[in-house]
Amino acid sequence: MMFCGIQRTCGELLLHLLGIGLSNGAIIALNAIGITLVYGAVRTINFAYGDVFALTTVLITTLIGSLGLHWGMPLPWLIGGLILVFIAAAALAVLLNVAIERVAFKPFRGTSRLAPLIATIGISFIFYQVALIWRHIQLNGQVVHKSDVNNVANIPLGGIPELVPKINLVQAAGLDMRITYTIKDLVVLLLACSLAGVVFWLINFTRIGRAIRACAQDPEMAQLCGINRNYIARLTFAIGGVLAAASAFVFTFYYNRPLGQHGVDSGLTAFAAAVLGGIGNPFGAFVSGLVFGVFSAFSDYFIDGRWTPVLLLMLLIALLVLRPGGLLGNAQDDAPEEGAILWASRRPRQTSITWPSIALLALALLYPLLERLLGFSEQTIITQLVLFALLALGLNIVLGFAGLLDLGYAALFAIGGYTAAILASRSGPFSGIVPTHLDILAVLAISGAVAGLFGVINGLLTLRLRGEYLAIVTLAFGQMAPRLFLNLDSITGGARGMSAVPPPHLFGFTLSTPIARYYLAVGMLLLVVLISHRLLFSRIGRAWAAMSADEQAAASNGINIGQSRMLAFTLGAIIAGMGGALFATVFSYVDSGQSDFTISAMVLAMVIIGGAGNIRGTIIGALAIAGYNQLGITRFGAWLVETGQEIGGLSGQLLASLDPRSLSYMFFGLALYLIVLWRARETSAVKPTATTLPLPTNQMPVSDQP
Repeated sequence: MMFCGIQRTCGELLLHLLGIGLSNGAIIALNAIGITLVYGAVRTINFAYGDVFALTTVLITTLIGSLGLHWGMPLPWLIGGLILVFIAAAALAVLLNVAIERVAFKPFRGTSRLAPLIATIGISFIFYQVALIWRHIQLNGQVVHKSDVNNVANIPLGGIPELVPKINLVQAAGLDMRITYTIKDLVVLLLACSLAGVVFWLINFTRIGRAIRACAQDPEMAQLCGINRNYIARLTFAIGGVLAAASAFVFTFYYNRPLGQHGVDSGLTAFAAAVLGGIGNPFGAFVSGLVFGVFSAFSDYFIDGRWTPVLLLMLLIALLVLRPGGLLGNAQDDAPEEGAILWASRRPRQTSITWPSIALLALALLYPLLERLLGFSEQTIITQLVLFALLALGLNIVLGFAGLLDLGYAALFAIGGYTAAILASRSGPFSGIVPTHLDILAVLAISGAVAGLFGVINGLLTLRLRGEYLAIVTLAFGQMAPRLFLNLDSITGGARGMSAVPPPHLFGFTLSTPIARYYLAVGMLLLVVLISHRLLFSRIGRAWAAMSADEQAAASNGINIGQSRMLAFTLGAIIAGMGGALFATVFSYVDSGQSDFTISAMVLAMVIIGGAGNIRGTIIGALAIAGYNQLGITRFGAWLVETGQEIGGLSGQLLASLDPRSLSYMFFGLALYLIVLWRARETSAVKPTATTLPLPTNQMPVSDQP
């Protein structure tokens, strides 16, 4: 059929974008099926799934390069080599996914449903670090600096040869249409459909599939019917590993390179597709993955590729807020119920100031004097530790007091920093609107208000959400923030950020010395401590405590749950915004990296290690983790490098290669996992756990004796 003029061009363009979108969507679709199957088995999101996918792409590129596979070699050898590569990739992904089930889900049964989610966050950082090290080895020993390790975009990705010829099937068929659809596109789509078909057959027409569906629909009843839930969970994770390997194989085959970024983004996109298709519906997840791929292709062409991830994250938030059951799932709101934060410390009964608190206060006030007496200079780093403690206290209100998990908290910190930088900037679209030397108290108030507004939006979006769904929405919000800061370069400076921020001014005086800025940060920290203390023992604090323990019971006792959640998100956002404003004015810069997910995860670890809800413990946890990150790793790594250079030779090079600064993600991920495991075991030691299955409702125990 012939088209004429603009109609022909538009038709060809639409078909071209459709073909590209389906090929890209095939990768998302396979990951979405894996995520929805795992969620059905354990009713919790495997946060490390995206990093299993990313790490497997590195293995595939390594094997393809080692075997020398390329188009032009004998076809039987090429196909046989690719089959071996896929088997090896599947073995690795299955091993990793089953290991995740054993170490991140099994130990936390009977505790909060949020505990395994946080544990998998730690594991995802470990896998990410392993992928970075592996990529370093792939680069033939090329030196990767610390800045490159922390900014994966600076690491060259390398690649593999083409495995299929670039033949346009449309032209080969003799069609007079300007459409590019290659053999590679067709092979990718066929592979994805074939693998998805195998999974559908397995789930719907086999005994194992019926057991998996039974455990997903009613785990307790399935166990009463004789189904081994532990075995089915491991088997489901194994199937999810095979799907991760399949999507990694298709990705590598299509792009000729491994995934060069943290698996968080891939996992979020796949989860969005799973939600769109209805959690627990593999067919819906597959179709939704293809839809997401087509949407991305059209967005890249008609809008801008920079805004496509933002639009996908906005779509994820809209789906979870408006229809958690998915467009292809049940119409009812099937968002999971949120369990209590079981690792939270006990609320202190005393209202007076204790001696440990007095000691901390005295140490903070006398630190500059002690620094001079002891002859060292770490005031800049100590000021950073104080600001991290301030940030942790803000999250403690949200997580510790109200029991709400916020995984995008660093975005509010960056919003406050950018607001302060814009207010202090002498150039840009807002120059001349505010005074050049605005008092720091006004800057803090405005920055806190702006961040608080976003906290209100965050609270409104999550009013109906619980548990991991709430965590995912806040994470999506946090992942949007750095992209917005990068894309709005006319306001935020883009990748450069905003530097040369003027120092803070207080009552007409310029706080230009490190000591003055340190005491400014300490003063703000003390103010937040006092506010947190008053909130803890106030009426709203008691409402938060009841809400975090049991929302339904709290609501039945007259507590306004929506109002309480909104207040927690707003107050936490205000504190984060003021902390970001202090950071920008004290250290004279702000960039998109301050909204990175790593910052949110680190602050989360600070709150958990100190005991969620414990003000003094949160401060100590912040000082411990931030001090370890800013002082421990940095100083120890520098000592190893210097010692290695002095020793020289092979032993010196080996010693220098152990620099922990290049392993920061692994250390942090391991620390986060161990902290959550420690808190969960500490809780299980004081709370009895059920050792027997619950009796059916129509049966009564024959005796009231234990």
